[in-house]
Amino acid sequence: MKYTQLNQTYRDDVLAQAMYGREVEWFHFDFDRINFAKMLETLPSSPYRDNVQQRHDETLDRMATVDAIYAALASQITDLDAHAAAIVRTTEKRKNHVPAK
Repeated sequence: MKYTQLNQTYRDDVLAQAMYGREVEWFHFDFDRINFAKMLETLPSSPYRDNVQQRHDETLDRMATVDAIYAALASQITDLDAHAAAIVRTTEKRKNHVPAK
């Protein structure tokens, strides 16, 4: 498709925001992974420990998926300067966003 209404700046911003989203997602999975690993160090064998181990392993799988998606997104960057500018723009938008009450 030839884009007639979506300009390059818009596309760069969407890509930067999508990559930011994957970074946030990975951060939260890593946060959980660390907690699960710490718990596994001290939990005795039990069904609860088995559940924590399963959640730890599933978290690692999800992190791998996020890594793959992030790499696919990064492969779409065609201009490093334009991408850097998109990061600045989208960061400013997040700073200025005031959630509705």
